[in-house]
Amino acid sequence: MFATDHFLVQPSGSPHQPIPPKDRDEVTVKDALRFIRSCWRLCLLWMVVSLGVGGAYVVLSPGYYTAYATMLLSSPPASQPGEAEADERVYVESQIQVIQSDEVVGRVVDHTGLAEDEEFVMDDSLRSRISSYVRGQLASLFGTELMRAEPNIRHEAMVRVRRAFSVRQMGSSSAVEIEVTSSDPQFSAMLANAIADGYIGNQRERRQAARTEETSDLHKRLAELREKAFVTESLTELPSAPESAERARVLIREQQSAAEVYRSLYNALLQRTHSDFSASLIPGARVITAAEPPRQRSWPPTVLMAALSVMAGGIAGVGHALIKQAMNYRLITVEDVHRSTGLDRIVGIPRIPRRRWNVVGPCEQFLQPVYSKDAPELDSSLSKIATRMRGVQGRQVSKIATRMRGVQGRQSGFVVGVASPLGKSGSSTVAVHLARVIAATGQKTLLVDANWQKPSMDQPMLNAEPGRKLARAFATIPADQEELEVLVLRPTGSISELNASLSISAALQHLQQEYSCIVVDFHSTDRTADLEAAMGVINEVLLVLQARRTFADHLERILRIIPAEKLSALILTRINRAAFSPDREYRP
Repeated sequence: MFATDHFLVQPSGSPHQPIPPKDRDEVTVKDALRFIRSCWRLCLLWMVVSLGVGGAYVVLSPGYYTAYATMLLSSPPASQPGEAEADERVYVESQIQVIQSDEVVGRVVDHTGLAEDEEFVMDDSLRSRISSYVRGQLASLFGTELMRAEPNIRHEAMVRVRRAFSVRQMGSSSAVEIEVTSSDPQFSAMLANAIADGYIGNQRERRQAARTEETSDLHKRLAELREKAFVTESLTELPSAPESAERARVLIREQQSAAEVYRSLYNALLQRTHSDFSASLIPGARVITAAEPPRQRSWPPTVLMAALSVMAGGIAGVGHALIKQAMNYRLITVEDVHRSTGLDRIVGIPRIPRRRWNVVGPCEQFLQPVYSKDAPELDSSLSKIATRMRGVQGRQVSKIATRMRGVQGRQSGFVVGVASPLGKSGSSTVAVHLARVIAATGQKTLLVDANWQKPSMDQPMLNAEPGRKLARAFATIPADQEELEVLVLRPTGSISELNASLSISAALQHLQQEYSCIVVDFHSTDRTADLEAAMGVINEVLLVLQARRTFADHLERILRIIPAEKLSALILTRINRAAFSPDREYRP
């Protein structure tokens, strides 16, 4: 802020040339904190809007329900020591692939009759409808017929079932969990149990087929062993010759020994057959937790949608704030005004609490209420501006005269225009305080209230002379040293903006012969072109900007209509005291 004793003059060159982009792109911690303070309301607004959209999505979107069925797989085949854990993991992963295979899914589709359910098989998704429409339009455009392939209903049902469920291993155990998601909770539970039963039935059929083939082979081997174990003895009596009898005894013993061996093999194989048959009656996998219809929907999740909505709203708010900052940022501090214009003639005025405003005395009822109030802090800041104005002559304070810009001896009135790019920026307050400061130097000063669009005063108070588009009314404002004269310009009837601007310019030219200094309180430039029309009469201009309300493009538009040599200073009002730095100043 410029609340120091030095009033800096802009360096030579382009009068309204912004500072180089290199300096503008420097971001400090202070700038980041200021950005956060300035955009938190916008972020909050976006969060509220995003929460509303997320809540509407949760309420209006179709709900999906997920049913869970847990199945315990059989133990993997025995493996080498040290490889049991790896083999078990690989076995579980392979069985998960089996559960998701066409063999099991097709069995589920056949047993549940989903292939005959048209509502389940029909694809009525938005993507399918858009694809069908685009293909139809392309076919009609090129004059061809759309080829329609005969759909494979069973395959379509298998594809939809495969998309509806997933299988995952529970930890490092042999248990797997089947998740089925559907818009119908009853259907999701039924399909989860059907998938588990289909896998178990498929495994049982495969084991039974393998057991049947193995049993057939065992029966053949048992028949062969039975013939060898219970063979009829070929020698019933011994020969008479001693040598022949001895050979016969040896042969009989060999036959008996071989029969004993075959009988042992036969009994062992028969016992193995019975044990394997008993073990085959136990299923390889079983359901340990059957799926039940879920009561709460799994999608869209309320908590997750709320978190995502808040996150998306915050990101959108920050992005919106960054775009606004890049395209048109608010002027909050004197540094912002300096970055936007490159000017050094900037004065910052902090926000003044209501308790520090004083009522100078009773005023006429038709005057603006701000004309009857005074703030010492504002007088102190504006007095430093008045000392640098080239038309302000001081009889009481010699130091003021020494700082004038070489025209102390002029006879005609010095006209100072006070304007702002937006209404309610404090230009009327600045104008009346500046007029008091100048009047305190002893000069004959007049404050002109050119806010002709404000409500008109009572007709008897107006002095409507013939030929004048705006009627006049004079009043006085009490002051510490001398009373301040005020001229109020108001229309007595309907009037165009052009006529009002011309009338204000004519009035100022006439008043220059009567007063040493004239301070004109103009309308904001977004409402009228009075300031631009009176630029030929005005000697200097004070621009009043309100912090956090004035944007960079507002300032840029008003600077285009003010010649550089007539711009006296920029005044930024209502700055937060936390960001107010009276020792901060810019130098060329």
